Amino acid sequence: MRIIYCLIAGLMLSQGIALAQDESATSGQVQKRTACVFDPTGKAGPLYALYQPYFARLADWGYDVSTRVYADESVAAGDFRAGQCDMAVLTGLRTIRFVKFAGSLDMIGGLTDYSDEQKAINAMSQPKAAAYMQQDGFEVAGVTPLGRSYLLARDRSDLADLDHLAGKRVTVLNYDKQAVTLADQAGLSPVPASTTSFGPMFTSGSVSIAYAPALAFEPLELYQGVKNDGGIAQFPLGMLSNQVVIHQNRFDKGFGQKSRAWVAQHLFEPAAKQAREAETSVPEDYWVTISDKQQADYARLFRHVRQQLWNEDWYNHRMQRLLKKIRCDRAPGSTECSLDSEGGPID
Repeated sequence: MRIIYCLIAGLMLSQGIALAQDESATSGQVQKRTACVFDPTGKAGPLYALYQPYFARLADWGYDVSTRVYADESVAAGDFRAGQCDMAVLTGLRTIRFVKFAGSLDMIGGLTDYSDEQKAINAMSQPKAAAYMQQDGFEVAGVTPLGRSYLLARDRSDLADLDHLAGKRVTVLNYDKQAVTLADQAGLSPVPASTTSFGPMFTSGSVSIAYAPALAFEPLELYQGVKNDGGIAQFPLGMLSNQVVIHQNRFDKGFGQKSRAWVAQHLFEPAAKQAREAETSVPEDYWVTISDKQQADYARLFRHVRQQLWNEDWYNHRMQRLLKKIRCDRAPGSTECSLDSEGGPID
């Protein structure tokens, strides 16, 4: 772990908190705040439920938080950016536009194992990483796993190899640049979608391919798209996360670090359990086994996508190196560990 933490070095000075906010923080008064929470299934959904202990903890810290739940993540993110919410719970695919270092955790093929993701989240939650969790007045104040993301196909034969994917229509979240890049390199035809529209597009047959975590499979009725001849590739595209992002000047100085540490300690395991249970609840018949050769082809494709986005400065390079180091700690004999890609070989 020391090597991993050493990758998070050269800290910048944290941005100052507005004087008026500091005075409010020291007054001892309860501070009212609003949280935008993305959960496609509403207040009855698993993501909203997961964060209830966190909001209860905020009350102990002097914040009376009211929540707004959104089925459409773009609306939640827009309201947060506009200042209508003081904090938001969004996916890393969204928070990359607020805090690049934290949002880059959700990169394509970045991690595929929960223990590896826990290493990354623990590193992000250390005081040494605090400066990187802040950007332009925003701060990510907690990270939890959302689960592995998988390719779903209405025709399972499309998942047999990359050649079968060429020319197929795939839903692409309209803010997910890495998915657009992946589709382009795989020869897929991307069709813009939102978190509320991609499910119906897939189940109705207007697109052939979609991608989603297992948590979305049942509530969004994605099984309707695979129940006949379709399937789910048993090879994850990567891992997604939920992230608490805040307007820094609306919270006490030091709140972000205290919050990150609490979330990492108390919510990682419940979130990981939630995601694992969703994966194991998918009927076995829906899974499509991917051969070793095809897994190697997918891994090579993901590496090319990550390198292109490294070159385009889409991902935070420090996070990209951190995740490559974690992958190579797990599989030191992997081809990528000796390559110049993503900043060079891992010693």
